Parts: sequence; C-alpha cells; structure tokens
Amino acid sequence: MPSTTPLLAADHRAGVVYEIRDASRRVAVANSWLAEHAGFLRLPIGAHGRWAFADDRGGALVVGDAESVRRIPIAIPAEHLACDATGRHVVVTTGLGMSGEAWSDVVSVVDLVADSSVRFRARTGEPGVAITPDQASGEPTILLRHREPGAVEALPLTTALEVGPHAPVLRGQLLDDLAPDGHGDVLDPASGIVGIATSRGLERFVVDAGAPRAIGVLRWPVEGRAYYLRLAGDTGRATGIVRGGPAAPGSWPGWTNTFVDIDLASGASRAVPLPPGLAFRFALAPGAAAVSVIHPDGDVVVAIDREDARVSRVVPIPAMTHPPRAGQLPWDGVDGRPAQRRSIAIDPVTGTIAVTSGGDGTIHLIGDDGISRIELPTPLDEGGHLLWTADDDRVDDLVGR
Repeated sequence: MPSTTPLLAADHRAGVVYEIRDASRRVAVANSWLAEHAGFLRLPIGAHGRWAFADDRGGALVVGDAESVRRIPIAIPAEHLACDATGRHVVVTTGLGMSGEAWSDVVSVVDLVADSSVRFRARTGEPGVAITPDQASGEPTILLRHREPGAVEALPLTTALEVGPHAPVLRGQLLDDLAPDGHGDVLDPASGIVGIATSRGLERFVVDAGAPRAIGVLRWPVEGRAYYLRLAGDTGRATGIVRGGPAAPGSWPGWTNTFVDIDLASGASRAVPLPPGLAFRFALAPGAAAVSVIHPDGDVVVAIDREDARVSRVVPIPAMTHPPRAGQLPWDGVDGRPAQRRSIAIDPVTGTIAVTSGGDGTIHLIGDDGISRIELPTPLDEGGHLLWTADDDRVDDLVGR
C-alpha cells in the first residue's frame, strides 16, 4: 500500500533516521541518536524546517525537511522539546539520561533563523515545556513543568534569548500548586491553556501578566490517569490514554486503557474503552486515532473514529520476537536485550497506519486492503519513532512527541 507521503522512521538505538516513500527507503539522517522521550517535533510551514529532534549523543537539535538537514548545538540529555507558534524558536529541557537521579538543570533555546542557541540553568528534574502566549500581553512565554515538588514556572521567551554566556541561572514566576507526579503536557496555542497530566487529573494553567495562573483541575473521566498527552489539531482538544487497573508494573497485562479527549476550556470529555495491556503511545490524524496494545494473548492495533467516539476497527498484528513479559516491568529488557515496544503513526492523507515491531526491524502498514511490511536494516530496538511528514496548512501541536 504505497504512499507518496514521506514516513520518517528513527532507530534511536542505532543512530539513524530513515525516510520511506512509495515503498522505497533511504537514510535521511545518519549518526544521530534521537532522544527517545522527547521524540519528533513537527514544525509549522515556513519555520525554516519541517521537523526537528534532539540528538542525544551529539548534543544538537537536528532540523530537516525534504531537501536538507542541519544541526544546532543544545544541552543533553534531552527530555522534552517544544516550539513557539511561528516555529522559529525551539526550547529543549534536559533530563536524567543514564543517571538514576536528576542532575542537569540546563535549558536550551534555539533560534532556527539565526542558526544559534543559548543556554540557561533552571531546576534539576525532568521538566516538561511549552511556549504559550501571555494572556495579558500576547508575548510568547516559556512554561516549565517541574516535578518533586510539583510546580510550573513562567519565563518570557525574550528574556531567555538574551541570557549571556556560561549558562547563567534564570528564574521566573513560580506557582507550586501542582501535583508532584506530573507527566504529560499539552498546549492549545489558540487559548494559551497548558494541560498537565497528574494523579489529580488534567491540571490546567495559563500565563497571565508574566505569572502562571491555575484555572482548575479536570478529573479523569474514567478510573486511572493519563501519562502522555497530545493536542488534536482538528478539534483543539487534549487527547490521551487513561491507564487503570493493577498498580504493580509487573501486572501490566491487566492494565485497563481508555482513549479520552477533553475540551481544555469547558472540561467536556469523551471516552473510548480499549483492550487491556500495554498501550504505550498513540497516533492522531484528522477525525481519527490509532493505538497499539501489547498483550501476551496477542497484540492489536485499534483504530478510533474520534468524531463518533467509537472503535472503528481492531486489527491483530504479528507478535514481536522479544515482547515484554508478564510479571516484569514492561520497560525493562528481557534476557539482556533492550525493552521492546511499538511506535505508531497515521498517514494524514491516506489514513494508512504504520506500527513498528521493536527488535525486529519491521514496520507494518495497515490499510483498507490488508497489512504489508517494510523491513529495515537495523532492529528498531525499543520500537523506534515514527513521523509522517505531510505538509498541513498548520501545525497545532507544538510539543515534541
């Protein structure tokens, strides 16, 4: 099932990004190790690039399009990345890397027009990031999400761009009314609302006159909590998968999963039940979503009709050769091998769903006429990362995935 839309497939363990088009394959980026947690960031048209990711070995923001790839220095290990509405400025925060505890407090701000970057120090941890307009002035503001203790911090983008050398400390207005287990951030650039996933619910904030302001917590519509959020650009709603069920990570086959979409302003929500197991990440396209669910009894891809809030199709897919095991943490490796999982994406033009088989170097393409396969020369350990790069009129989700 060929597609003229380029599909990027990053093998972040092997340090290579492939471009797949019409069943042909080429190396789009060599010797670059995509930061797995930060993922790909799609850039708005006219942003001097169509996509970006953090090279977590070389210490660079890799920015590319169909014609060229360039690299701009940043601090690593990269944790999250986000851009402003114009796509000119990208902020990259640092995380744990191979360390078991937080140690880096460096934030990088990249100017894609000037091909330059600056760095400042904030707070150690695993900070999330979004660039949101100030409600009072409209000025773009960096909003950092901190953990343990939970807080949100607002720093004007212009102030960050003006920092001097030697990575100075930069502090902004701080609000500490946030649960300490925040994980998952979403921004609606139209309203300026930032949503943060915590055990308390979807906690919402805006920046008003330079300071973060809480605008209320939306309880998750079903039992459990979400960890990973995306903005559905066609509706402006926050989407996620709420995980419930047994608390023990080794009991992951019994985890419940529910796809939810939530209006960030009103709190109105819809929920679509999914099969149990490990639903790691999900994909969005206009009116649609797709989720891969890993389970010892068989893996499936679930296609969702977001307009009607229902499951439209469940497609069994071949098992991975070395899947996670029940009774063990699903993100721990098995028999000395990397932990294997799946990445998923939807072609916004044809609706074809691509899903990887971690460790096997395989991408399954699911369309109306069945399943085909693309074999890669590297294993796609940990599932890799996928990005379909169609030129939309706009890019609404300004946070890396």
